Amino acid sequence: MTDYQLNVNQSTIMSLESLLHWLYVAVMAGSALTFLLMSRNPKGVPQYKYLIHTFVVVWSGLAYAALAMNQGKLDAFGQTVYYARYIDWAVTTPLLLLSLVLTGKYTVDVKGPLTAALMGTQVIMILTGLLAELSPAGPRWFWYIAGCVALLIVLRLFWGPLYNIAQQQGQAIANVYRDSAVFLTVQWLLYPTVWLLGTPGVGLFGPLTTTALLILLPIVSKSGFAFYNLSKLRSLPPHLHNEAQATLTAQPAHN
Repeated sequence: MTDYQLNVNQSTIMSLESLLHWLYVAVMAGSALTFLLMSRNPKGVPQYKYLIHTFVVVWSGLAYAALAMNQGKLDAFGQTVYYARYIDWAVTTPLLLLSLVLTGKYTVDVKGPLTAALMGTQVIMILTGLLAELSPAGPRWFWYIAGCVALLIVLRLFWGPLYNIAQQQGQAIANVYRDSAVFLTVQWLLYPTVWLLGTPGVGLFGPLTTTALLILLPIVSKSGFAFYNLSKLRSLPPHLHNEAQATLTAQPAHN
């Protein structure tokens, strides 16, 4: 293949990647508007739930807009590192966890370090992923494994103590939490799988396929999870929403 052909192919890939990133931005913008509209008729769900998910998609859309404009990336050890993804994930995935925590503690005010432990470990997972991409072959796998361990800790926490809290509030809350946790679990197990098989890992997927998958996954795990979780909560009986509101109102008195 000639240098000209290589340049044409590279230019085509970059154009397609830019288009895919702009499509992602459009989906995030549409999701943000939808969540704001849903918040005008919250059906008992506290406003903070809508605000969390709106912020998630707005921030994610901005991060991917940088990628669409050929920003937020650099070359390291012979490959392109899309660090804007990690800037996105370091903010949005802890917020998605916070949304799950608030679902699990919907009608109760539970004190303790669980929320901080979950969100802190999630940030560690994201940053070790970035370090992996910025590293040569040997250290790369150390950081990748460290990130996978952090993910397992996160899953252990939200399927252990947090699920127990949800179950203590009755079957309706437990079901909403369980279904939401399954949704996130599946999505978050797919991320390291795509990373491993894509260009950051063993390279089974090419650059364009890796980019496409790392656009599809965030759409499902951010917008999809938000719609799913909010819809589940909106379908709860009114008395549970009343209990959630009473708990929220009473919280300042406990501080």
